Amino acid sequence: MDNLEIPRGGTICLSKAGLAIGNSDKNDVDIAAPNGAGVDYAINGYLYHKADAADIAVSVTDEDGTAVTTQADLTTCLYIAQLDSSGTLTFIKGTEVLTAQLTAGNKRLVWPSQTADTCVIGAIKIATSGTTFTFGTDDFDTAGITDTYYDLMTLPPNPRTS
Repeated sequence: MDNLEIPRGGTICLSKAGLAIGNSDKNDVDIAAPNGAGVDYAINGYLYHKADAADIAVSVTDEDGTAVTTQADLTTCLYIAQLDSSGTLTFIKGTEVLTAQLTAGNKRLVWPSQTADTCVIGAIKIATSGTTFTFGTDDFDTAGITDTYYDLMTLPPNPRTS
């Protein structure tokens, strides 16, 4: 009889997080899962749950852990949303791309890497036009800001082309 290797561990989001602009504080985010109960996720094989929550203050770093300040005007950038085992939500900023180069097909948006012992649950794509954007300070619905929310199971394997 053949021995089958049983997979161990695993980090994955098990339900839609429902990331959205903050309900009353527009520079925050909400977790408003479609199931109304929050998001279930696994980190290294252990299961966790984050209840729906409104107006979660956001913090963002780059992939090296350095605090991030402002996204430049006329750029588009991906920010991944990740939860740790205690349910703390943090964001990792990807590389800014000039929106004109993205639109022309000359550049792609590459997903940033998650940090250790976290689970990616979603992402926000921010495009600026006529303004800069400071994540966690500026409102997501500020004039000149286009925000797009994604629910993710894991990090997608391919870059975004738009």
